[in-house]
Amino acid sequence: MKETSEVLTEGLMQGFAGVAKPQTVERGGFTGKVSAPELEEGTYHDEWFGRHSGGGQELVSVGDQQFTRLYGGGTADQDILTELGITESEVGSYLVRSINALGASTRLFEDCTPEPDGLWQYSYRITDREEGIGVVSAKEKITYQDTTVFVHNFILSPVI
Repeated sequence: MKETSEVLTEGLMQGFAGVAKPQTVERGGFTGKVSAPELEEGTYHDEWFGRHSGGGQELVSVGDQQFTRLYGGGTADQDILTELGITESEVGSYLVRSINALGASTRLFEDCTPEPDGLWQYSYRITDREEGIGVVSAKEKITYQDTTVFVHNFILSPVI
């Protein structure tokens, strides 16, 4: 599982949270984005749909191990952001900064709640584990002035 975690982290940091420019993808009538950076350790493929809210799926293959991380959620309504004096772009930038700063400490199999960053707070909490199946559920949240401005729910699962 260590190799799978490394590919999930590296793919995310090079793709969505990195400098690689995502491409447009069509899937089931939906237009979205795809990121599939070249990695030495294995294969990483991420597709997501929606800008303000929606979801996506990361697929990883390392040797004979395959794994998926599904996610859904998004950014708070514009009225909430306006009341707080922030923009959707600022929320997205904070998410990318958090992912890059935390690396393998987040979006995997353990809780991650760093110290607040001024008025911002990032957290990732495991909400459920099914050890016999290998499935983990988690919630990622960003708050600004103690108000939730971003949420992603995750399902991490081996593909067997």
